Amino acid sequence: MIAFFTRHPTAANLIMLSLVLLGLSSLPNIKRETFPEFSPLYIVASIAYPGASPQEIEESLCMRMEDAIDGLANITEKRCEALEGSAKLTLKLNDKADLGRLTFDVQTQINAINDFPDDIETPIVQELNRNDHVVDIAISAPLPLPELKSYAESLKRKLQLNYEVDLVEITGFSDHEFSIELDLHAIRQMGLSVNDIAAQVSKQNIKLPSGNIETFEKEFLIRFESRSNTIESLANIVIGANENGAMIRLSDVAIITDKFKLDEQKVLFDEQTSAIIKISKNKQDDALRVKEKVQRFVDDELKTAPLGVVISLTNDMSSVLMDRLKMMITNG
Repeated sequence: MIAFFTRHPTAANLIMLSLVLLGLSSLPNIKRETFPEFSPLYIVASIAYPGASPQEIEESLCMRMEDAIDGLANITEKRCEALEGSAKLTLKLNDKADLGRLTFDVQTQINAINDFPDDIETPIVQELNRNDHVVDIAISAPLPLPELKSYAESLKRKLQLNYEVDLVEITGFSDHEFSIELDLHAIRQMGLSVNDIAAQVSKQNIKLPSGNIETFEKEFLIRFESRSNTIESLANIVIGANENGAMIRLSDVAIITDKFKLDEQKVLFDEQTSAIIKISKNKQDDALRVKEKVQRFVDDELKTAPLGVVISLTNDMSSVLMDRLKMMITNG
């Protein structure tokens, strides 16, 4: 082979040129990421059991799940976390495991357990995939927390739909809730009790399927929806009637506020309460291309953002990758 190329230098030059052109043509499709890709070697099974203590979770969920998967092969380690209201079973697999097949087997074994408590939710079994963090978007504005979160949600939807960024999560808020503070003096005058009011609010705040209607051409699904998602709709809930037959509404006996469960759970950015939009990527995405989309989104939003709203990029992990690429090119 060496002797052939020595006698025919043109052929050697053509092969070298072909390799260079092939490398240049593949450059735009090379995936760039901070850490190398690896196959997930974990399976996670989780079950929600609202209201249960960690001890109850351990006895009624963890022990049963661990016993159920004892006969499965290629599991090197199992660990079950008993938390308040939920159980999380993590299985570590060896290199010989067929991840898809074993995930199905774990799901089958857990679903076959027939002595779980009646109040648990459906078990969820999934592969533990790794998503890499790319960058955060900090949104600072002089707005009440519910309005700030609503604005962040609108930006999240726009980022996913218009800029094709899929893995987006909003942080900086605890659970959203409506607080109903009753006037005990008023409800006693009207002959009501706290349980009566709670029952009426629950009955008039439901979302249930109600069957279907079949015709020759179509099938219609019927759904009863009466969810109160605003202070105004909650205030108009009828909780009773007085002696004259006039309706008593919730606003007559209560003060309703839109708030978050934990006021102390918040994020400060530049000493101002902020919402953080976390951007991640899966194994198929390129970190720098995702960052370019996010940067374009931020630049576009800054042109139309309301007065007083500040949108900034922070915690940029893609900069680490860019620095490594620059160092590699410089050294090369």
